[in-house]
Amino acid sequence: MSISSGRGYDIYSRLPVFLQDFAVTSAGARRWWHESAPRFRSLVSFLRRAESWTAGEAHEYRTDRLRAVLAAAGETRRYGPLLASASSSESDPWSVLSSIPVLDRDEVRRDPEAFLNRSWEGRLLRHGTSGTTGTPLQVFWTQESADIERALIWRHRLAHGCIPGRSWRGVLVGHRIVPPGRRRPPYWRVNLPERQIHLSTYHISPGTAGLYAAEIGRRGVRFLEGYPSVLYALAWSLEQAGLKLPLEAVFFGAEPMLGFQRDCVERVFSCRALDFYGLTERVVSASQFECGDWLHLNWENCVFEVVDSSGAPVPEGETGELIGTSLGNLGFPLLRYRTGDMARLLPGTCSCGRRSPRMAPVDTKRESLLVMPDGSLLSASSLTYPFKSVQHISESQLVQKERGVLTVRLVPAEGYSEDDGRLLIRGLRECLPASLDVRLEIVGSIPRTASGKFAFCISEIGCLPGDEPNPRSGE
Repeated sequence: MSISSGRGYDIYSRLPVFLQDFAVTSAGARRWWHESAPRFRSLVSFLRRAESWTAGEAHEYRTDRLRAVLAAAGETRRYGPLLASASSSESDPWSVLSSIPVLDRDEVRRDPEAFLNRSWEGRLLRHGTSGTTGTPLQVFWTQESADIERALIWRHRLAHGCIPGRSWRGVLVGHRIVPPGRRRPPYWRVNLPERQIHLSTYHISPGTAGLYAAEIGRRGVRFLEGYPSVLYALAWSLEQAGLKLPLEAVFFGAEPMLGFQRDCVERVFSCRALDFYGLTERVVSASQFECGDWLHLNWENCVFEVVDSSGAPVPEGETGELIGTSLGNLGFPLLRYRTGDMARLLPGTCSCGRRSPRMAPVDTKRESLLVMPDGSLLSASSLTYPFKSVQHISESQLVQKERGVLTVRLVPAEGYSEDDGRLLIRGLRECLPASLDVRLEIVGSIPRTASGKFAFCISEIGCLPGDEPNPRSGE
């Protein structure tokens, strides 16, 4: 039974708290069983050893992986005609890759089956994005590619003293782990095997901050992980309540962390906030370690390029669009995929001893906090799940101009019907308080920002009336 969506969630949401804890623990046990198995642990150990590779060792490994990826791509409808000569992919895979045209997200969205490796059909994990970067799409993972991404995340955590199965972690993401309509604590559920306490993102406010702090302290939580906007909402609420909560590290991903958010998070939790950059498409990832404010690219699992608007490489140190090719997904190979994120490779080597290339923090989507009628703060990332189950949407955007109203702008795709809109609004209302008026607005297009970027959420009322954050330089 799924406890995140559909009928499974309907059942879960009606259970008493102790049975919800049991359901969360049961779901966690399945992943813990997989990630504590010797095969997965060996993968983590391999990636930790890879941190000390020389450039030559890394090149040899990545070349072998690229040959396998190109062979897999040759089995797809999209790349088969471009990779007719298997011998050239074997003898000079880097030149072959550079000859492949850059891939746009829209092409994958329109026809994801064109990228399926025929020999992997029936063995892939389907995953959908919510469309928070403009348009939703379906992607597919092999179990190997899913494991590599998880192992890279664990390598990142281990570097900061967070030990799987031993270190208690607080999790702040978009799951409706506590039904949004609940009006009394506990505002968390526990996953015992993985030592996780899932903290509700729907109940954070200065009035509840003390409850969150007390439970985190009681459990001995030393690490938090989640979306930057949610971590900021908790830190801001704690600070408004006059509380501090010293931890060892805060891990974030899925969004960039803005300067004023980082200042507040690091001040309240008295530790570093550390980024893991990744994508649902799994074409590139990077980790922020103890050595600086930059990210080390996870070169064991990706080929990365930074290019200008014409697709030409930009000089090191200059900003361009990040292009990625996964070295781990042989079932759904995406070659030279445009991430839509702007990045800048840094010159020189790192003092930490890791030889992997570094890049400056990625400048990508910037989520806003929504203000609920009772004054609690909700990250827009917590509202992405209803979008994943709705078809025939080209683009969508959340807009809040007044405290009691949330407008959903929607650009319909071919085949759209009123049922799609009703399904989306129903899903959103299940995540939001009944006192918030959720309205649907059908539009022909959604305007971009002055820099040409798409914003999934636009909030014009700040954190709380009369207490808006003041972004500092660099934002």
